[in-house]
Amino acid sequence: MYAEAAVALVMAVLIDRVIGEPPNRIHPTVYMGKLIALLKTHSPRGLAGGMLLLILVTITFSLPAYLLIALVPWTGVKIILAAVLLKLSLSWRGLADYTLQVKHALERGDIAEARALLPYIVSRDPGKLNKAEISSACVESIAENSVDAVAAPLLYFTIFSIHSLELGVAAAVAYRVVNTLDAMVGYRSYGAFGTPSAKLDDILNFPVARLFAPLLLLSTLLISACLKGAIATLRRDRGKPASPNAGIPMSIVAGALQIRLIKPGHYTIGNFQCLPSTGDIARALKIVDVALLLYAVSMLIVLLYI
Repeated sequence: MYAEAAVALVMAVLIDRVIGEPPNRIHPTVYMGKLIALLKTHSPRGLAGGMLLLILVTITFSLPAYLLIALVPWTGVKIILAAVLLKLSLSWRGLADYTLQVKHALERGDIAEARALLPYIVSRDPGKLNKAEISSACVESIAENSVDAVAAPLLYFTIFSIHSLELGVAAAVAYRVVNTLDAMVGYRSYGAFGTPSAKLDDILNFPVARLFAPLLLLSTLLISACLKGAIATLRRDRGKPASPNAGIPMSIVAGALQIRLIKPGHYTIGNFQCLPSTGDIARALKIVDVALLLYAVSMLIVLLYI
């Protein structure tokens, strides 16, 4: 039994669900981004430079997180610090906080505001996207980030907490660094420089996306969405996005909602007639929330009974 880690996990999830994201001025991910932006302009290009960037940024954030927990002698304080740092490594409530702003703008008929808000959740150019394509981007973001922003940090915290609480926290922080690096330099335009971050992010998310998929399917069944459509779309379209992992949750959600997700010029997921509406954003959140609750309980059971 790993009771300290179990308590920290529960506290982290509660902090996230009740409080949400801290202001940008104190958010570690913002400072990760600033450090990455600084170092990438001064790092040598090519594979070696990309490896150096990955190592430097990961150590800069994960090592202090490890030491902060390890050097505190009081168990109660350790657990509280671990919970706070774990929460800062995940963003469950953020899935709704960011996408619902776009949904509300679309419902008001303010497509300009919706386009302005979209870069906070996806990297595509929103300038020419219509209402359905913006709704699609929101649904895709909810599905993909359920893995990247929640399931993955919880998994790595759980696995490494079996060794020690401080290592579990450091692992969650390290994952968040890698995911942020991938979002900033993991594009083809960066060439070999972005390859280490992109490939490591793919490797880390590979088991998570596949562990989380059955819970998304179970959630689909529990909320009476279309399980048959989810399974069929998963089988057919999971490989369409360039990422080896993103297509799994996206295809399940598309099939469950019986909608066609579209990233213009890149892929179409789902062979349904209906394009996404603003209502599908809320329905996607419901599917993901139920699945994440089941997932978090599963991680808790591992810590309590392994």
